[in-house]
Amino acid sequence: MVFFVCAFAEQSVAVSWAEIDIHPNQFSAGFHILMAIILAEEVCEMDAINSYLEVLRESYDTRILVAFAAFAIGIAFGVLAEASQFCLRAAVSEWNPNSASATGGSGKNSLRSMQYLSAILVSVIGVQILHFTGVIDLSESLYWSAPIRPVALIFGGAVFGIGMVLAGGCVSRMLVLGVSGNIRSLVTLLIAAIAAYATLRGILSYPRIMLEDIVASEEGAGVLIEGRSHVLAIAVVIALAGILAVLTRKSGSSRGILSGLGVGLLVTIGWFATGVVGADDFEPVALTSLSMISPLAESLQFLMIYTGDEVRFSVALIGGILLGALVSSVIGGRFKLRGFSTQAAPLRYALGGLMMGFGGVTALGCSVGQGVSGIGTLSLTSLIAFASIVTGAIIAMRVLNRNPEAQHSSVAAQPAE
Repeated sequence: MVFFVCAFAEQSVAVSWAEIDIHPNQFSAGFHILMAIILAEEVCEMDAINSYLEVLRESYDTRILVAFAAFAIGIAFGVLAEASQFCLRAAVSEWNPNSASATGGSGKNSLRSMQYLSAILVSVIGVQILHFTGVIDLSESLYWSAPIRPVALIFGGAVFGIGMVLAGGCVSRMLVLGVSGNIRSLVTLLIAAIAAYATLRGILSYPRIMLEDIVASEEGAGVLIEGRSHVLAIAVVIALAGILAVLTRKSGSSRGILSGLGVGLLVTIGWFATGVVGADDFEPVALTSLSMISPLAESLQFLMIYTGDEVRFSVALIGGILLGALVSSVIGGRFKLRGFSTQAAPLRYALGGLMMGFGGVTALGCSVGQGVSGIGTLSLTSLIAFASIVTGAIIAMRVLNRNPEAQHSSVAAQPAE
């Protein structure tokens, strides 16, 4: 039945796209990848999945298959994040006493917190099942293989958290708002992308390397949990489920959990896409999942040297997010052009973008890359980075709230919306 549907889709596309300079096989590749993912979830027979993928590889390059999968994942994330306003800054602000959305410690207004925690919960469950069953090997991922550099992780994470507050949202939220008509977010994204690229390969790589060299372990974080990650996963799942239950009871609503579950599921599918679809003996794809800051920098590079570059998982993911968020905002009637409110406002957003670009790369990830994808691997690297991001955001909010002038100025801790 699956192959019949695939064949039907391919033939129907061949007619309607005949006059456009897009080969029908390229268009239908994304549909085939979705079928492989569905087959993974419903049949759970890896031999059948690998056989199906081998057939696809006879017609499509492995990197193209992974790029189509990333594009589909990105579209789904863009729609979900735009409609649900998924953002770590919003979750942290719920616990800020002076915020309009603050819980005041009671947990009565913890929609975004439940949303984010449920995303982490599903990510932990999904990623650990994939690893435990041998579908993917987390030791091949950056989260397990990269040496632990605590100073860089703490400093970079804190800088990212502060920048997130100044910009009024994390990078994923900026992506969504940018294509929803928010000019402020577009400016922030551009500066964050330039700063991230400069931190990866440019002039800002020097301070990053200096921070990394202060303290560094000889082995990756995976050494600490390899062989017992399933035990730690069970403990984390129980703890997260307990926290969610308490927050749900206090708030009297489970609204927000469903969208968080969706984000966690997309992160799991991202690991499957790079770990299974991208598992090629001749041209393997790096094992990874959803992240925003480095892919943003790579997307900027792709736009600048298009003819000398190729579409990768990261670039296709960003493209999909932008398209999904745009369609969602237009259909939902939320697309609206918004500019800067004051003359000094651009400085706030520019500084926020600069700090998120540098801090995100230095911390090896952002609020999604380390906060959801990374914590799903139970890596100590991700736990340190994520804790630093949250701490930096909390400090920034408290400092701004204690400054009477800042509360009424362009640098006040207000959301980008």
